Amino acid sequence: MPEPFAWVPDISRGEWLRPMEAEPFGSILSVVPAGFEAYARVFHPVQRDRPRNTGTWHGVDHATHFQGVPDLEHAIEDQWTSWAATAASFGTMMHPEAQFARLVRQAPGPADDVIGLDGWHYFPPQEGCLDAAALSVAATVLTQHTTTPTAGIAAVWEGWGGLMSAGARMQLMLTSSGPRRVAVTARQAVARVRDALRYRFGASPRHATPGTGILSREVATGPRFDLHGGTGRSYVLFEAGAADFADVRWTDRAPWIDEANWAQSPSIIWPDDHAWVLATEIDFDSTLVAGTRALVEELLHTPGLEVLPLPTDADLSWQGDALNHPG
Repeated sequence: MPEPFAWVPDISRGEWLRPMEAEPFGSILSVVPAGFEAYARVFHPVQRDRPRNTGTWHGVDHATHFQGVPDLEHAIEDQWTSWAATAASFGTMMHPEAQFARLVRQAPGPADDVIGLDGWHYFPPQEGCLDAAALSVAATVLTQHTTTPTAGIAAVWEGWGGLMSAGARMQLMLTSSGPRRVAVTARQAVARVRDALRYRFGASPRHATPGTGILSREVATGPRFDLHGGTGRSYVLFEAGAADFADVRWTDRAPWIDEANWAQSPSIIWPDDHAWVLATEIDFDSTLVAGTRALVEELLHTPGLEVLPLPTDADLSWQGDALNHPG
């Protein structure tokens, strides 16, 4: 029995996904394969915050409100919420093809943090990463819908900052456009540093010295499973069954993670029996699941996850979200 999270140099184990390359890039079936009974979209959690003393950011002077406050962490209340709750705050409609920027009434492009009608400050969900807790919840369900819950593959995108080389060029994203207050909670500061470290390389990571990052030189110079040639989707494969991710301590065991608080989820996970696929495209702020109707139905009703069924012809681009237009 292979050791969980061991490196897999045999990239032929991913060949069954090759038909996805025939689909239009960015479509649902280019991210998860065709032929399954049902499909679903798992929405990445949204972080929001507000001052504790006012209960709202409306009417607050960001430049002066926290002057002299010794404990900003206590002065600001923050929590995780859903896309549906976010939509309610902005008077928009949540639906399977929703784009976060449209839900918060912004123009096309990456969403900025923004203040809702309810006074909460909403931050865009993570792209390319399903948070560790949500992945564990989903994996607990996934284990019940495969004959090989302890055997499978986790494919990790090679381009995450610091994975292959400590000397790779990264772009720091510690600020964003739009209204910005001076107070930043410790959790948000950590999140921004995490995002900076995870930011994709401006040049190929193979141009840097491999083996000086998180992964060993053997892994960093080993075979890659390439999908959608020319798009930079190259993955390192690791042994991992759904049961390994159902264990909340998976972040302590995964070799591509050196800090549990900044845990990067795999881009693609599948069991050896190919009963389902869970995929987090690196540019998506949600995760797709392909499997049986029973699996999708259970995910829809699992506490701790925000999930909607998704047709395979869904369009997750800005053009596909026809229900929410800023206005």
